[in-house]
Amino acid sequence: MTAPATRLAFTRAQTYLAALLFAMILLNYLDRVVLSLVSPVMRLELGLSQMQYAQAVNAFLLAYGFMYVGSGLILDRIGPRQGLALFVACWSVVCVMHASIAGFATLVLWRSLLGVAEPGGWTGAVKTISRHFTAAQRGLASSIFTMGSGIGQIIAPPLVVFVSLRYGWRSAFLISGVAGLIWIPIWLRVTKTAKPISGVDDRPVPLRDALPRLLRNPRALAFMGTRFFGDTTGYFFLFWLPEYLTSSKGFTMATVGKFGWIPMALSDLATLGGGYFSSRLIAAGYPVLFSRKVAMTSAAVFVILGTMFQAATGTWPVLASVSLCTIAVGIWSANLHAVPADAVDQKEVASVHGLAGSAGAVGGILFNTLVGYLSARGNFFLVFVVLSMLMPLGVAPLWIWMRDAVTPGLSATPAQISPQDSR
Repeated sequence: MTAPATRLAFTRAQTYLAALLFAMILLNYLDRVVLSLVSPVMRLELGLSQMQYAQAVNAFLLAYGFMYVGSGLILDRIGPRQGLALFVACWSVVCVMHASIAGFATLVLWRSLLGVAEPGGWTGAVKTISRHFTAAQRGLASSIFTMGSGIGQIIAPPLVVFVSLRYGWRSAFLISGVAGLIWIPIWLRVTKTAKPISGVDDRPVPLRDALPRLLRNPRALAFMGTRFFGDTTGYFFLFWLPEYLTSSKGFTMATVGKFGWIPMALSDLATLGGGYFSSRLIAAGYPVLFSRKVAMTSAAVFVILGTMFQAATGTWPVLASVSLCTIAVGIWSANLHAVPADAVDQKEVASVHGLAGSAGAVGGILFNTLVGYLSARGNFFLVFVVLSMLMPLGVAPLWIWMRDAVTPGLSATPAQISPQDSR
């Protein structure tokens, strides 16, 4: 699978890969959110309290954050073809087993195991684009699979509610898990003959040296800082948007249901546009990492603009304010997942992405705790002030410690790097 370094258009094989990664991330998101959608009925049937439900959610988050780095180490060693098949199989089986939940203990068990398996989807997607797409194509490829989570966020509520009401809440877990198992043979068939782009060498570092080597790598540490600060905005709108709109802006649940999808839809469009934007810059001859950093800096500006209008009242002004921030999340995420493939040794792409993902999960937990404290006091304005500072703090390490330079072993081979990249 080869393509000129500045070509944006995908080959047929690359198109299949991008489509399968999109479907995989959509299923990854769908499997994790089924519980939140069926929880009111499930808790009533099983006699579970809200606190027990919260503990089960925390069990998932802790396992997810811990295993992010583990999944990266695994994928750098067995490759994305076998690695994604393994992780998708594991989380799909675990999702099916959710249908057997009989009480609090089994709920925590299956949620913990789901948290162990699901990070592999993201690290596997990043490893795949690093191996099969050129630097000019990675922003667009990253935006395509990242959109899977946004589309999943839109289609999950009506789909899961329909299945649950018609066939029972357990059937929603069964159908979602089986869909993942169907994806696996298609993935293995399509990737059977897929070849890496020219010059890729991703033979893994010995496992005993992997983490010490990463923790001494300024680029890996910079990316950890980027995700620690920058992931918080996405977590806020994923977990807190309905609460913010109802408690701070006076939206009713009916209004949230009618209009709440708009910021998320705009975020999806921005994901595609943000990835295309950085890819166009690279195709035009700008340095690879410079192009990613420009796009991610523009995302930070959107969050600041959204915060400036946070005092808005009325349905449409509030939605406009929120949408500026969700647009930032889309631009940011499309380029964020492409950075490891551009910046670090090919053999460590998944490990760096996983290590940084764990840092992002820690940052998300800390920020969510702060949001809970401030929201309980009705101070969402201060939440947005903090948000406006976190994304700039996230992009700063990229500007300070990640320079475009031709370094032996980097994912973009010398043949694929424009002369400007050696500056």
